[in-house]
Formats: sequence, C-alpha cells, structure tokens
Amino acid sequence: MIIRLSLISLMASLTFANLDGAYLSRPFQNLVHPKVDTNNDKNRITKSDTQSVVRNMSSVKSQGSRGTCSIFSAAAMLEGLLAIQGITTNQVDLSEEWLQYLNIASSRSTTDGSFTSRNFKLIRRFGMPLERTLPYDSSNWEKSTSVTETNRCQNLATSEYKMCELGHFNPNFYRMNSQTIINLPGGDVYVNAKEEAAKVKASIPSLSPRYSMYSVSEIKERLQQGLPVILDINFFYGAWNHRKAEEYGIGRSLDQWSKGIVGYPEYRSVDYKKSMENRAGHSVLLVGYDDDKEVTTTVKMQDGTVKTFTYKGVYFFKNSWGTGSFGASADIDGNTEPGYGLITQKYSHEHGSFYKLDFN
Repeated sequence: MIIRLSLISLMASLTFANLDGAYLSRPFQNLVHPKVDTNNDKNRITKSDTQSVVRNMSSVKSQGSRGTCSIFSAAAMLEGLLAIQGITTNQVDLSEEWLQYLNIASSRSTTDGSFTSRNFKLIRRFGMPLERTLPYDSSNWEKSTSVTETNRCQNLATSEYKMCELGHFNPNFYRMNSQTIINLPGGDVYVNAKEEAAKVKASIPSLSPRYSMYSVSEIKERLQQGLPVILDINFFYGAWNHRKAEEYGIGRSLDQWSKGIVGYPEYRSVDYKKSMENRAGHSVLLVGYDDDKEVTTTVKMQDGTVKTFTYKGVYFFKNSWGTGSFGASADIDGNTEPGYGLITQKYSHEHGSFYKLDFN
C-alpha cells in the first residue's frame, strides 16, 4: 500500500511539474529598472487595495505552448483599463492572436516573444478585435503541423514560413491591402479581424504614447489608484519554481508553485548561475502590493550549501499560465485567486521594467 501510494504521489508530481504550460519568452533587452525612492518616506501607504483591482480584471487566460506572455499581459492591461473606466465590463475578451501576429509581422521576427512598449504601440496603431472574431490558437506550429498551418504557410519562403508558424498568418498581410489579402489562404479571417480592430479602436478613447515607469513611488501610487501595471522581467527558474529548475539542478518547491509564490535569485545561488546561462523572460500584470508581506524561500547555493532567505514586500500579479497549475491556490490579499501570484519586490525592482497604459 505504501509503495502504491508513493507511486501515485510521484506520478501526480511529475504530471504537475511537466504539464504546467508555463512557456516563456525570449529574454528582454534593455530593461530599465525603477529607482527605489520610497525607503525614507515615513508617510507612504504600505499596502494597496488589491481586490478592488482584481474585481475589474478579465478572466485568467493560458498562453498555451507559445512564448506570448507579453502579448497576454498587454491584452489584460487594456481589458482591465476598459473595465475600470466603465467603458466595458470585466467580461471583455480581446484577441491575443491578433496582437501576436502584428508583433511577428511588424518586426519580421523569426523567434517568439515581444515586449510591452512594442505591444502598446501596435495596439495604438491598429486596435484590437474581440477574441470571438479571432480566437487564440494555443498550439505551437513549430512543433506540430495542422491543416490550417499547411493552408496558410505552405507556399512561403523559409524565413516567411517561420514567421507564419509564429504569427499564424502570412507575414506579408501586414503590408498588403485587404482586396489582395481576401483572396489568399486565411485572408478572409484576417481581414475580418483587421476591420473589427479598426472599429474597436475608433470606439474607445485614444491611448497615451507614454508607457515607461521610472520609480517605485510612481508604480505604487498607480496601484493605490486602482490601476494595473505591467512587469516585464528577466526569468530565474528557481525563483519561480519552474519545471526547468529541476532539469538545471536548481531545485523547486511545488508548494510555492501552487501558491504562486515567486522568490528572489540570490547572486551566488545555483539559480542565478543556471538561469543566466539559459536566459528567458516573462511578463505579468501587477494588480497590487503589500510592503509588509514576507516570503521565505530555501535556496541551493553554488558552494553546495542550502540557505533560507526571507524577503519583505511583494507585488500581486495576474499571470497567463491558466488556473490549474501555477497559482492554483494563490492567496491574493486574503482571497483565493487561481492563476494569480505574488513576487518579491526585490526581484521585481532589480530585474524588471514597469509599464502603464492610459487613455488620453
């Protein structure tokens, strides 16, 4: 009986570890870390009303097996902002598929991944159609062939075929007129999405071109106002308890993974070394903060020792890895919010960049 229970437990942990859908972006370049300017402010507000922001958020989505985290955080930001301003409800669902295509086609990129400022510029220029008009395809066309992929991509040159695999449409549509596109494979679907995106853009206030946030006080003031903030961050597998942490010999806590707890990459840790050798990025939507909340982690160091660290101060965030694995039992300011998480402020400030989105 003991052996059988142990086997069941092992199988469950392996499934939990390897099928979590936590796909990453390529590493970010030129991140601008915020100035930490709140330490001497005795009158600062130490905690935001996180639930007031969460109530206006759209549902947690899953990016599936594509490196589209920043696409999802950008869409979630606009969805949340529309609900907060009373323009729509939190049931609004915008098309990440559309934004991912624009990202690939506009940059002529043959690798997955984007970054927030580019995503916002594309939203400002082209608008966003609804999810029902252009649903997200979570499959990775680089690793599996579908009838749709064959239909849309088969006659393209090598580099353009690669772009089509990533963006799910002919990358040349981006520079073609609708009359030409409509007669090509996938063209009718694309043109419908393009036309609806333009209508959505015309129906909402214009967006400000100022995105970057440069100080911690500005970030926290915005969260106090009930407005979300995007965090683009360099990824450390151990801090996130990601499945690859075991592959790289870093170690992980499935308990903290389930609770959505993200620690900190100590400089002389195995996590720091291995993650810098296997660089990646991730993007999430911050919904609040708590300067007094503590996170305790156990970290394997490069000298072979194991140390315990406690960090004070966290940000709460909405993720794009679904609700059944990461953050499945996340406690967000006293409420269980599956698919959410919390990350140490120390990690966020030292390795991330922060972005806002406003209507003019």
